[in-house]
Amino acid sequence: MNFFGHALLAQRNEATRGATRAEFVLGAMLPDFASMLRARPPTTTLDALSAGVSFHHRTDDAFHGCASFLEFSHHASNFLSERGVSRGTARAVAHVGVELLLDAAFARDTAVNEAYLSALACATTPPVRQSVHWQTAESDERFQHLCHRLLERGHVQPTPTSELVAERLRNILADRPRLAMDERGLSVVRNWVESARSQITSRAPQLLREVEQRLQLAL
Repeated sequence: MNFFGHALLAQRNEATRGATRAEFVLGAMLPDFASMLRARPPTTTLDALSAGVSFHHRTDDAFHGCASFLEFSHHASNFLSERGVSRGTARAVAHVGVELLLDAAFARDTAVNEAYLSALACATTPPVRQSVHWQTAESDERFQHLCHRLLERGHVQPTPTSELVAERLRNILADRPRLAMDERGLSVVRNWVESARSQITSRAPQLLREVEQRLQLAL
């Protein structure tokens, strides 16, 4: 699950408590941000942040075993492979691409977007920043830059174009030579986005229920 999906499930979990802690939502996104920065996950000294990080890992376990996600990824991988995309690239796009399309479906919920932006904003405040301990000062600076950039971008958009989704996937894989895609691969990925978007969007609520059920069973 991508960081925005983690924000969604963290916000929904918090709603059952009666109030949404921005620090908890931030913690739920923090491991993904570390991966994006190619940095070791930071340690935290704030209870809400630590709880969010733990929730992230439980959510990933629940999501990656979810029948709907496995079905979407399987269909995507077959679609891409049958059209000449290499196996490694097809599998990577099938995983990350499904997550990006789910993000777009989740972004229709205004409350989730607000919780997401509040979490990013709290990351830049001194009390929270001092509670997140990266291995290097450079990682801390890069994390702050990432949060500011995402804040400037604003709400996650519910209707990104197929071209934009495909380009994002190419950028994500660009620094991995075995997974990078050429122009022909990019075209196939655009076609997959067009073919898969409506089904993934329509079944996103069902997938959320599956993930939350699996989270409950794991308690």
